[in-house]
Amino acid sequence: MAVPAVATPAAAAPAVPCAAALPQVAEPEATSARGSRSLSLYWKLSKGKLTVWVSLSAIPGYLAALPGAVDPLALAALAGGTFLTSASAQTLNQLFEIERDAKMKRTAQRPLPSGQMTPAQAAWFASASGTLGLATLSLGTTPLAAAVAGATMATYAAVYTPMKVLSPYNTHVGAISGSLPTLLGFAAALGTDLVASPWALPAAWLFGMQTLWQMPHFYSLAWLYRSDYMRGGYKMFPLSDETGHLTAAMSKPYLATLCAMPWGLSAFGLASWMLPIGAAVPSWLWWRSLASFEQKPNAGTCKRFFLGSLSYLLSMLALFTAFVRAPTPAALPAEEGSSEQAPKTGDAPEFLEPAWRARMRAYFMDACPHETMRHVFFGAGRSGCPMHRE
Repeated sequence: MAVPAVATPAAAAPAVPCAAALPQVAEPEATSARGSRSLSLYWKLSKGKLTVWVSLSAIPGYLAALPGAVDPLALAALAGGTFLTSASAQTLNQLFEIERDAKMKRTAQRPLPSGQMTPAQAAWFASASGTLGLATLSLGTTPLAAAVAGATMATYAAVYTPMKVLSPYNTHVGAISGSLPTLLGFAAALGTDLVASPWALPAAWLFGMQTLWQMPHFYSLAWLYRSDYMRGGYKMFPLSDETGHLTAAMSKPYLATLCAMPWGLSAFGLASWMLPIGAAVPSWLWWRSLASFEQKPNAGTCKRFFLGSLSYLLSMLALFTAFVRAPTPAALPAEEGSSEQAPKTGDAPEFLEPAWRARMRAYFMDACPHETMRHVFFGAGRSGCPMHRE
């Protein structure tokens, strides 16, 4: 007899939790993308490119006036502290100008007017970067360097920024604030001894050079974006210049003075004559871009004039570092391992020079064709090498 089939219960399927019940794990790619986006926003908030230039302007004074060997940690503290304090000042500037930035095409997409960051986030970043930067300069270099950085932040955020909508002379105030970082390097190398140091005059020259440089630099930028600046309610001399001829005329005296300054520094014995000789090329190139702008004022020639100012400044900072020097006081004995002194020739004064540069000169002098010719003729005559100290 057939046995009737008995239905057996089907095996229960394992329970599968719904997706909502599972803990959400962030994808590595998404986390990386968010991190990159945050870094990009803080870079824009810091005006990263401008802040890099500010940091670069602090380096020549340190390398020139350093009494001993270059300290990599102090140099890193100088560059890093300057970058952080500049980032703080730039952030404070943008906090004060959110409404005006929103009206301008070139600034409307900045983190604050575009809503990508909140004012609270920006204020926290300004406070954190400023505090860390000042501490880095004070502990890693000298308290005087931190004081100079603090003065730069204060004049930029509290004086220059509000003055931009009050008077066209804000550019002059901003030029002073923007040149204070050139003193940071000297302050980091010498501390409070800078005031009475032989390096005080070269420091003043570098500060003056960068102050004058900023006038045609910002005049060209203001004329290039004059309609934008007018929408933002800013006051600058080039904004009322429809043709561009007034802007070119205002820039000429500054360029003429800048061309003469290297010759004056060398005439007073504070730099090798290689400084004005080397400065002749970037000066001529910048002057030529000004002449092109003056003859045919348009966006293209103005932008070349603006970019020419950047290459000029970079060249001058390098030339200053390579050829500046300071007279050695007669009563100041040379310390072993400190700034080296030139051998006295006749009535020529002796000069202070960083040890790293003296070693570099000695290295190149060994391979110098001018000095090779002197040795061929048994050392007769004065050195024909442009790198020679005399």
